[in-house]
This record gives sequence, structure tokens and C-alpha cells, in this order.
Amino acid sequence: MEEKNFSELLEESLRVPDRGKIFKGKVVRVDDEEVFIDFGFKSEGIAPINEFYGKNGSLKVNVGDEVEVILEKWRDEEGLPTLSKRRADLLKESERLEQLFASGKLVTAKIIEKVKGGLIADVGDDVEIRAFLPSSLVDLKPHGDLDQYIGKILEAKIVKLSDEGMVLSRKAYLEEQRETQRKRVLSSLKEGKIISCKVIKIVDRGVIVDLGGVEGFIPISELSWGRVRHPSDIVSVNEEIKVRVLRIEEDGKIYLGLKQIKPDPWTFTDIRYKPGVKVRGKVVSTTDFGVFVELEPGVDGLVHVSEITWTKRFRHPKELVHVGSRVETIVIEVDVEKRRIALSLRRIEPSPWELFKERNPSRTRIKGKIKNVTDKGIFVEVEEDLVGLVHPSDISWKGRVNPQDMFTVGDTIDVFVIDVDVKNQRIKLGMKQLTKDPWEDALESYKPEETILSGKVIDIREAAILVELESGLQGFIRASEFSREGSKELSKLIKVGDELTALVIGLDKAKRQVNLSKRKYEEWLEKEGLSSFLSSQGEGSVKLGDVLGEKLKSIIKEI
Repeated sequence: MEEKNFSELLEESLRVPDRGKIFKGKVVRVDDEEVFIDFGFKSEGIAPINEFYGKNGSLKVNVGDEVEVILEKWRDEEGLPTLSKRRADLLKESERLEQLFASGKLVTAKIIEKVKGGLIADVGDDVEIRAFLPSSLVDLKPHGDLDQYIGKILEAKIVKLSDEGMVLSRKAYLEEQRETQRKRVLSSLKEGKIISCKVIKIVDRGVIVDLGGVEGFIPISELSWGRVRHPSDIVSVNEEIKVRVLRIEEDGKIYLGLKQIKPDPWTFTDIRYKPGVKVRGKVVSTTDFGVFVELEPGVDGLVHVSEITWTKRFRHPKELVHVGSRVETIVIEVDVEKRRIALSLRRIEPSPWELFKERNPSRTRIKGKIKNVTDKGIFVEVEEDLVGLVHPSDISWKGRVNPQDMFTVGDTIDVFVIDVDVKNQRIKLGMKQLTKDPWEDALESYKPEETILSGKVIDIREAAILVELESGLQGFIRASEFSREGSKELSKLIKVGDELTALVIGLDKAKRQVNLSKRKYEEWLEKEGLSSFLSSQGEGSVKLGDVLGEKLKSIIKEI
């Protein structure tokens, strides 16, 4: 080999490697404290052996290994260059992490401890590189318990890299994953398609499911063909179920149906449940307006409050019917389009009004107990929970009276069945019908222009006087028939309570009224002078024919 001249040797001696630059070298010797490395400058360098221990604590260096180092000092006290493998590793890691940050690629982070506001992660490959992972960026939703992540290896994005440190976000990565998955799932979904999913949350208004990284929602109304008290009665969290896609909205919301997996039980219900047919079912709910009865899974019928019982009084249906009990009902109406079936509990038994009418036809005399008395009449219980009404006009033949002045609640009285209206559930009763109608006797015995009657004045009007006759009928005397003295004020001639006698001059059937004339009666007395004779008879009714015979009749006719 040609010998180098002095100038070449001088130049070579002055050539010193750059500090801070990475060099490749070969391990030539390893002792207890240092590793000797030939890095190409006619001299071996030394590096501390502790820089060759891996993260797991094992020594990773052997004679002959090729390593990368950085020159820290050209000559130490012993005249050997000082090298650093750790600084070389840190420089390489820094370059790798900067590339990941610039490209937006993921970094593998091992969580090593929890600190205030988040977690500390190691993102280095060969050496520990610490980064901060804020608690708000750990997951899609904040987690209170961060201890669960310690020791775990997570994928994250570097969202900040500076001299002050490095900040990671796992949330950003998860959001990207979710969006990618959502697009993939949405592209595979079509309305009407049946898919599998997993229940992840149950709320009052429905069920949230996982479709493989994308959430779907099953409204409570789409869980079952029948009534659903709460979604938890139908499904459980983590349960695997099959659903049908109902619709996918523009904002990406996915609505699903569980009940559509099974046939609609309402199909042909109008054939299975005919009006008038008896059906059994289970009471599933009681409300203020009625009772819901499950006839079969998915098919409920409603017993309206008016169809629960014929006569029993209640404040709420639950007093008579209990949830879970089985009942027999009658189908009233079926509306398949509206998915409604009207049922009746009370119609299982005949109407008590119908039975009462069969046992007590019109004109039957029965006993009853007074339940209430009002100005509208007397309410009489004729059978248990069966009440009829005696109208004030049907109490007495004398006319309408005030029942509250005459009757007491709890008394037992005789009544007369006038009519039973089964359809409207009404029983019409009477009391006056228990005795003969005095008007019938009046029609037989009172003869116009012949019969003389006495009675008590009960009312004085401007142009007439009303008289209560002993028969219970009313007599009517017009002002013109009261006196021969002319049209004086009647109230000045007579007062209420006075007794008077008059001649029957007509019978008004429509008004049940006996028309009388005091004037004609007095004229007759004057002509015949019979006043003393009549006063001795002591009767409220007498016929003129009984007194004078045919002669008196002819006289009266001439009047």
C-alpha cells in the first residue's frame, strides 16, 4: 500500500466526527459497565451498558452486534470517545413520531399511570417516550374510572407534538373507526332487511342496539304486537336478537322493528273473534276507562268501564278485576283496521233488567226499599243493586206532590211496576196505581147539571178558584160561575181554606178536572127553597134527582 504523505495524515488526524449525529458501529467488547464500539474513526468508543437494556429489563447486546449511536464527547479522561445508544434511540423515535403526527397515522400507546386530568402513555418502540392522554379523549364517551386502562395497549392519534410534550387522542381514532363502520353498515342495510344485532341499552321509550359498530333504535311500539309495559319485559341487555329494518333517515338514524319478525296476529282477527262469541283471556292492565284483556299474544281487547258490571258501583276497575286474572268475556265489536276489539264482562250474564221484567211484568205489585228521595221522585231498590223511580206525578191521584215532604230513606213501601226499559236500564214505578183512579168513579157518578159537590178552596187565581174535592179530584170554578154579583175580585169574596158547594157543569178528561158553578147552585137554591134540606144531608155529593126527582130536573134544564 502506498504510504500517505504528511498532509494526508494531518488532514485525517483533524477529521473529528460530528457530535449529535448517528453513527453505525460494531460491538467489539462488553464488560460490566461499558460496551466498546468500533464506529469507524480509528478509535473505539464506549457507551454505558445500562443503555442496552430493553424495556423488559433484559440486556440486548452481544459482541459483533451492529448498533447505532451518537457521539457525545470525542475524548474522555481515558482518551476514548463517549457514545450514547439511548440518545440515538430517542432521535430515531422522535423522527418516527413526527412522521406519524404529520401523516395522521396511529401510534401504539401503553398506559403506564394515571395522573390528574388523564393518563400517561409510553409510545416508544425501543425506549420509553411519554405522552399525555386527556381523560376527555380516552373514549367516545367520558369514563370516570381511568384505572381500568392502566397496563393496556391502545391505538391513538398524536394531536399535539412540540417541545412542551406530546398529546394523544384515542377518541379521534375511535370516531374515525365508527364513521368507517357506519358507512359500511349503512351501505349494507335496506328497508325490510332482517339483520342480527345486540341489545346495548334499554330506555323507557325503546331499545338501543349495536349493529356492528353502528347504533339502531327499536321504539317501544315496535317491540311487540301486544301491549308493552316496559321494554325490559321484552328484551335484556347483551341479548342477541333479530330485527327488521323499518327506515333509515337522512341523518343516519336507523329505526328497527322486533315485532315484524313474527306474523301480525291481527290478521284475520275478524274471523277468529265474531261479535257475540264468548272468549277467555288474561287481564293485562286496568285503567280509568276500562280493562285490557289479552286474548292471545299480541291481541288485546278492551272492556270499557260501562261493560264491566250491570249494577255494581266502583271508582276504578281494579276494585272488581285484577291484573293477571283470567276472565270470560263477550265479543261486542272487532275493528281490524284500527286494531281494536270491544269486549264485555257484564254480558256474560243476562241483564238484571231483562230478568226483572220477566219476573215482574207491567201492573205487578211489589215491595221495595227507599234508597233516595229528591224533587225528581222516589228511588226504590226493588232487587239488590236494582233501583226504580217513582215520579212525583205517579205518587198520588191528587196530582204532582213533593216526595221529600212525604217519604223517608230506608222505609219499605209498596209500588206498582209501570214499565221496564231493558235497553235504557230504567224501571218506572208508581204508587197511585195501587188504588183505583178516582177519576173513573167521577166519570161514572158525576153528572153535569145534576151532581152537587162540596170542597175546600186550595187556590184563588185572577179568573178562577181551585177546589179540592173529597174524592181527591180538583174542582174548577171560573169567576163568571162564582157569583151573580159580577166580576169582583175573587180574593175579596173568598179565601183559601173556605168550604163551598157548587153544581157540576162539566168534566175535563184531559185535565182531570171537574168544572163547577157556585152561581148555578145558588140560583137553584133560591128557586126551590131547599137550602135547609140540603144542609141536613151531611154529604159532599148529592144528585138533584135524588131530591126533586123528574120535576127538579126539568127546572134545572130551564136555568
